Amino acid sequence: MFFRQIESAGLAHYSYMVGEGNEVAVIDPKRDIGVYLEEARKEGLKIKYILETHRNEDYIIGSMELAERTGATIYISGHEDLGHVYGEKIFDGDKLKVGSLTIQGIHTPGHTLGHMSYGVYEENRENAYMVFTGDCLFMGDLGRTDFYGEENLEKMTGLLYDSVFEKLLSLGDEVLVFPAHGAGSSCGDSMEERPYSTLGYEKAYNPELQVISKDSFIKDFGRMRIKPRYFEKMERYNVKGAEFVGEEVRLEPLQIDEAKKQGITIIDARTKEAYFGGHIPGTLFFSVRNFSTYAGNIIDTDTPVAFLVEGNDTEKLHTLYWYARRIGFENIKGYIADGNSQWERMIKDLEPLPTITAEEYLELNSEEFVMLDIRKPEDISPEDPSEKRVNIPLQNLYKDYEKLPKNQPIYIICGSGDRSATAASFLRSKGYDGRVVSGGLLTLKPLLNK
Repeated sequence: MFFRQIESAGLAHYSYMVGEGNEVAVIDPKRDIGVYLEEARKEGLKIKYILETHRNEDYIIGSMELAERTGATIYISGHEDLGHVYGEKIFDGDKLKVGSLTIQGIHTPGHTLGHMSYGVYEENRENAYMVFTGDCLFMGDLGRTDFYGEENLEKMTGLLYDSVFEKLLSLGDEVLVFPAHGAGSSCGDSMEERPYSTLGYEKAYNPELQVISKDSFIKDFGRMRIKPRYFEKMERYNVKGAEFVGEEVRLEPLQIDEAKKQGITIIDARTKEAYFGGHIPGTLFFSVRNFSTYAGNIIDTDTPVAFLVEGNDTEKLHTLYWYARRIGFENIKGYIADGNSQWERMIKDLEPLPTITAEEYLELNSEEFVMLDIRKPEDISPEDPSEKRVNIPLQNLYKDYEKLPKNQPIYIICGSGDRSATAASFLRSKGYDGRVVSGGLLTLKPLLNK
């Protein structure tokens, strides 16, 4: 048996290749398809099928381009008509042969109505060897059920319960589990990070599966969650198709003045410390680690953008390029290097980002200010600082920032300070006095407990 798990770093997305003999199927391919072509070439494999577990919301799927390059047949769920312009329909119980392996479709609704999982069976074996669970069952978590609105929340959560407890777990405790996402994805709340799991292990230790009844599961798990604004574009692209992107990174060097004249949003991806020390006014800070999670919320993905990096850091530029293309940034204009001649001339015009230590923050008693907590409400505990707190999750800041005062300093906290830098850069680009509490709660909470 041939098997590869392929991670899309930044998105915590997993796609897979599985096959036998000289045939292989690809499950939920990412947009940049070069890795599948290279693996197939290297191993002498023919990509026979491309299987989608569901219409993905958090990234552009690469099915159409991969099929164009390989002649593979795409299969999508036949249990929900979303108007796909591509793909053959697969239904519950349908079987496909890949070499001597059998891949069987399993309808597992809940995350979406049409959601499919795929069981893999070896020749002459009654029980499944592995199952690809998409966004239905994760390691330590389950897929969210709120995409059809609050009016359908109870129904969708009930469907998810049936899919997991009646369909997936019945395959057997020993069956290997391979989900579409790992820790850090927006498609779940508390996924755990491990290389693989089994249905039996999840049944025993997945917190969401430790329930006494279907009714209690619906009550506890069924809730509305933050939906990143770029998801709507992903849903559209993953039905009607997106531009093919090829395998090459296309980035041209830009001058700062040229970018400003063209109205290009500059994404500063240097280190946080470099941004704090001096940045071009109006630029937005994103760490590479958090780019995929938050950039599609802070910035409309139709906006023309350029990346600013240290020197000519090709590796970072290529990473940012593919992170951006995977979530629908189609108007990437180029890059700016912080060491070019124009940068040197602009040093005197660079603006520091105000920061404050946890100790200094606790001494602000007499000053008029707002403390902006950008974590999700469920991440806030009763022990966290609450004086003058306003809670706007970073994912919602683009639409709720006007609720904040313009005439007061806004001290921003998050878990460790990384996201706060992004929030502060966004607020300052809108004319607000955003400031960062260095180290976030990691440094603040120990002082509160003294």
